[in-house]
Amino acid sequence: MKIATAPCNWNNGDIPDFRPYTAPGQMMDEMVEAGYTATEWGPGMPDDPAVVREEMSARGLSMVGAFVRLGYRDREAWDEADAAALAVAERVKAAGGTILVAAELGDERRDAEAGHVDESRGLTDEQWRNLADGLAHLADLLEPMGMKVVLHNHVGTYVETAAETRRFLDETDPAKVGWCLDVGHLKYGGGDALDFLPTYGDRVAHVHLKDVDPTVLARAQEERWSFGDALRGIIFPELGDGLVPIPEIVADLQRRGYDGWYVLEQDTTHKHPKDAAAINLEYVQGLPDAG
Repeated sequence: MKIATAPCNWNNGDIPDFRPYTAPGQMMDEMVEAGYTATEWGPGMPDDPAVVREEMSARGLSMVGAFVRLGYRDREAWDEADAAALAVAERVKAAGGTILVAAELGDERRDAEAGHVDESRGLTDEQWRNLADGLAHLADLLEPMGMKVVLHNHVGTYVETAAETRRFLDETDPAKVGWCLDVGHLKYGGGDALDFLPTYGDRVAHVHLKDVDPTVLARAQEERWSFGDALRGIIFPELGDGLVPIPEIVADLQRRGYDGWYVLEQDTTHKHPKDAAAINLEYVQGLPDAG
């Protein structure tokens, strides 16, 4: 298994005031101390890719890719989405990464509905076509750079629920657009990775592993929490402490020959981020199918 961490475990861009900011050098030192040799780009990393590459190389870290939200659902926003995507892609490529992890842009209303979505107010047919065409267009822009785009199913966006995730997979070109399967976001949004893998397992090109606390999830749904509220409530606990069947998911992916990255994300924790990251790494390395 290829296992990586992510800066959001230290500095979360969705709720930046959750904990004190961790400086880049300290964050990368703690990634290594927690046992990691690879990471995605994210909050807290220097903007200059040459600096990142130098600092990571000095620590034996490699760059995997980076997350970005993109507004391809509306055709008039494509130029803005292209600019945002390419700015991140060029930075990541220069630092040694090859994957652009794209999420649908979402909006304030969707963020407020995270985990309790009114699907009747989802994307229109035209917006779905725009999203699919826009991602294929982005794949064409990235291909000469040696980079691949994967779409991340993500709460607070218009690719959140099980039905929305299936529609994304059905409408996009498998030859161009991969799937970043985030098993925690899928469960939070009402889906289950094990229901998807028999049909869509070959679309998985990148994996984010996280767990979901059933008690926090139930409260978030009952009290109509926003995504930020749920993050503050620690909806994503350490791996193995929630209701996501992570061993079964990993076993299924490994049997299918999946050879991409498993990025261990938690987003928020009341523990020290380094300690939570180490717990998660130890958990995954201890799985029967870890290899």
